[in-house]
Amino acid sequence: MFNPLSNRAKPANLEALKAALQAALESADQEELPGLRRAIRIVEDFVPSGGVAGVDWARNVLALAGIDPRTAEVKAVRELRTARPDLGLKEAVALVKALTAH
Repeated sequence: MFNPLSNRAKPANLEALKAALQAALESADQEELPGLRRAIRIVEDFVPSGGVAGVDWARNVLALAGIDPRTAEVKAVRELRTARPDLGLKEAVALVKALTAH
């Protein structure tokens, strides 16, 4: 499975990829449309909309890293902040707490 975070892809690189895919979508022919739409959805799983990290995004990042937020909270917070350097400490902690509350 393709894993853009396996090489520590930076969120800005993923944003650029998403923008490039959306630009390609505008000039795509009918045969290319389904594949490009799917590619955009895959990238969106790793690039939270509006630049704000969400619980689904955090769950994906931690699952790909093999980190259980219930047993390794500090490591989970660190991983989220590594995956998205602009994520504040309070926001990362809140995301981990939200994941462990379920």
